Amino acid sequence: MISANTPDRTLLKTARTLAAVTRQEGGRDDAGLSLKEKLMPRLEGRLVSAAWTLRRLPDREAGFRRMQGCLWPETVAESSTYAPESLTTFQARRRVRITAQEIDDMQPTLDLLQLLPDVTDRRILFWSAWHQDGETQARIPWAKVRRSLGANLSRWTLKRRYEGGLQWLAAIIAMQA
Repeated sequence: MISANTPDRTLLKTARTLAAVTRQEGGRDDAGLSLKEKLMPRLEGRLVSAAWTLRRLPDREAGFRRMQGCLWPETVAESSTYAPESLTTFQARRRVRITAQEIDDMQPTLDLLQLLPDVTDRRILFWSAWHQDGETQARIPWAKVRRSLGANLSRWTLKRRYEGGLQWLAAIIAMQA
């Protein structure tokens, strides 16, 4: 088990590989990116994936409520009983079964948030990943993040602190590579 003081093993392995390639190329790659800048998109993708996995975990209370509904006497459903309902793409993606690998990767990735010194930054990174709905998006819905935080911060402040938190985590991982 990985403690809160060490980054995720797979991210650390990726960082070591990127560090070796970066050293061979003289410190920066063709695009002029440092190791920390290369790690940031991978780290963001892992956070989004972990939040999406957490979001899709089964809800015990919902299962109990569903079971209570099963205790009622059965009735025959008529064609007019239920309106035909189609699923949105979001609902369809939510129904996809979670793999064991996703669950194994979730907890160490979420534990990385504890490496941030400020609690508000941890919450900003978590809610930003949560509201990306399982896919890293070019535009994060900052209004939803602000509502989830319950804070009165501007979207520019949220974005700056989000990028600062990602840089902080990427720097910690890069130092250990």
